[in-house]
Amino acid sequence: MKKEDVLLRLIAISGELPAGLVGEIVGSETYAAALITRLKKEHYISVRNAGGFKGYVLRSKGKRYLLEKYEDDLFFFLSGSAQTNHVKSEPEKRLRLHRMSEVWVFFMKMGIEIFQSQKPDLGNGFEKSGKKAVYYGSLEYKENTDAIKGSRACGVLLTGETAYVVYNTMAKRMKWAKKMETAMRTWTERMLLIGGGLRQADSLILGDNMEFLLVLLNSDGGVRKNLYQVDDVYVRYYYVPRIDNAEVQMELLLTSWKREKLKKLLTTLVKYPRRKQYALSEGFDKDMQPIYFCHELDMRHLCRVKQEIGWKQQGTIICMDYQANILKEYFGEEVRVRELNTDKIMEFLAKGK
Repeated sequence: MKKEDVLLRLIAISGELPAGLVGEIVGSETYAAALITRLKKEHYISVRNAGGFKGYVLRSKGKRYLLEKYEDDLFFFLSGSAQTNHVKSEPEKRLRLHRMSEVWVFFMKMGIEIFQSQKPDLGNGFEKSGKKAVYYGSLEYKENTDAIKGSRACGVLLTGETAYVVYNTMAKRMKWAKKMETAMRTWTERMLLIGGGLRQADSLILGDNMEFLLVLLNSDGGVRKNLYQVDDVYVRYYYVPRIDNAEVQMELLLTSWKREKLKKLLTTLVKYPRRKQYALSEGFDKDMQPIYFCHELDMRHLCRVKQEIGWKQQGTIICMDYQANILKEYFGEEVRVRELNTDKIMEFLAKGK
């Protein structure tokens, strides 16, 4: 598929594509600038630049072109009352489109199926899709129910083995109503049961960078208690920064055998395995330091580990190299850090079971 078609398709499902994502999509900032110039000149797209946000939207010619070539994937987004079919002017609505767009683009880069012809119809709930990972944006399912329209969720990611309700906090604490997000989790799990597959949904929170993880871990909900903080709505809250290195986290979240393969490797670092099944640590090293696996960045787990390290005044955490500085800052001077080389772990996982 031509890169310009890839770009136009992503603008279509996004409603408004943030300008900063174009280089990521086409693989070159120089080519991105030339392509945008041409598409604007040929009246396929136009630019929106107001309120501090710059993005690209489709014009009528671009919509007609896409519907002629990719009707199965884009008819839902480019016709009728679909939100992405109408240009937004309010800054808050435009920012929400940008938040959604970042998720579409990140998941596409990770090899996750995002277009409608590539995934099961939602008429039978969230069905298993075999070995493929598929993502449904919120617009694809919120039209069917009013119960979750206030949720901050961007969509639902299915792997065939696991389900994740996806949020994108960007670099700002998102608004968070515990009651509404509980309804979102409950509705998702009901849809999973209807689909005849999974029973539990976890949460996956995307952020702009690793540094923002500290903000979320230390959040108290704000003065009005209406901003995100780690709570018990979901059993697990996985934080994934939208950076290239985080591909290793996505590999682990999407494929259970890869998680188990890496865990088996990491247990070779444990000299004295844990005796209690639900202990936070995996056991102890040769110096009798408790060892904690923190590479998946499950925020509830990280909070518990910090509490235990504070009590014991010692501990060793194992994490990816790009996570190390932030986790060191979070856990404090008492902790030792053992870094995993991201490139080597990716090579290890690529070798198969």
